Amino acid sequence: MTISTVDLFSGAGGFTEGFKKAGGFKTVLAVDSDQQAVKTFSHNHPDVNVVCENVTNLSADILATLIKSKVDIVIGGPPCQGFSLAGRRLPNDPKNQLFREYVRIVKTLNPEIIVFENVVGIISMQGGLVLEAICEEFSAIGYTVSFDILNAADYGVAQARPRFILIGRRSGGHINMPIPSHGILGKNLTIDLFSTDLKPHVSVKEALSNLPEIYQGEGYEEQIFAVKPNNEYQTAMKGNRVENILYNHRATRHNDEVIKRYDHIPQGGDIRSLPEELRTKKNNVFRLLDNMPARTITCNFRTDIIHPWLPRGLTVREAARLQSFDDDYQFFGNLTRKAKYLTQDDQVGNAVPPLLAKAIANHIKNYL
Repeated sequence: MTISTVDLFSGAGGFTEGFKKAGGFKTVLAVDSDQQAVKTFSHNHPDVNVVCENVTNLSADILATLIKSKVDIVIGGPPCQGFSLAGRRLPNDPKNQLFREYVRIVKTLNPEIIVFENVVGIISMQGGLVLEAICEEFSAIGYTVSFDILNAADYGVAQARPRFILIGRRSGGHINMPIPSHGILGKNLTIDLFSTDLKPHVSVKEALSNLPEIYQGEGYEEQIFAVKPNNEYQTAMKGNRVENILYNHRATRHNDEVIKRYDHIPQGGDIRSLPEELRTKKNNVFRLLDNMPARTITCNFRTDIIHPWLPRGLTVREAARLQSFDDDYQFFGNLTRKAKYLTQDDQVGNAVPPLLAKAIANHIKNYL
């Protein structure tokens, strides 16, 4: 049986990539409003109907022309920052528009399951009232929901990236969250007692150690890469679409002052680790520790997240590795924010880690 999915706010395709890796799923429609993100998605998923459009323009009639079969699952994460409430309800405020459109499309397509992904802060927005209102919106259209904060590192991603995940089910009761496959043994006794095959978290070193060593200003958008993987994670990231090609491994050029500053930040340190004369007012610059999962990969990893062994920011490829994208997953777009479209950095930083999505997809199979 093939399970059909619709991916809303699809971005570069992390959610769909994870469901594809799980096997048995087919994305029948993906929608995003950014031109470059859609280009990245369609290149890596040529068999998916990808539409560059604002979801507010997708009427029921248009959806009927785009989707010719029953939809089993709707996945996606509309931006929820700035939600507004009227009492304990979500009013028809422009700040709530994209979420309301998500609910409208779910109601139109009537899938058995929804997977709603978002920022961790959604739980505490306005004292928890926003989350309560969101759950009520889904309940009103017939879904029983469960939610939790899932850390991508607990599902084999080389990055400690906590994300809010809500799973809704139209019939048969609620769906629990997937059980972690990775962890720090001894830290979570509940997991340790019942998951004897729990694997250790994947470290930055395990993720990045076989990539070409390049310095600031070096690298290419496409290069031959015949280096063999030397661990399980690197083997998984090798991909199978194009052999011996590595994409998007190009480092930003830094001036001497920036290089000196980066060079003095120790692994696990930040600007506060520097001598006073090297500090700047920008405090959100961090250097990765190589013996543990990376901190959350933001959209500013070229300047704010420093390579553990080299005095420079990360390349798109390195960030994509830490996000668990295969090496043959190619990103398109600018590397600077001079254009109106999302940069490669934005696409990687905003993505759902494919291995986290894969874990969710495999778990959902048990309920269909």
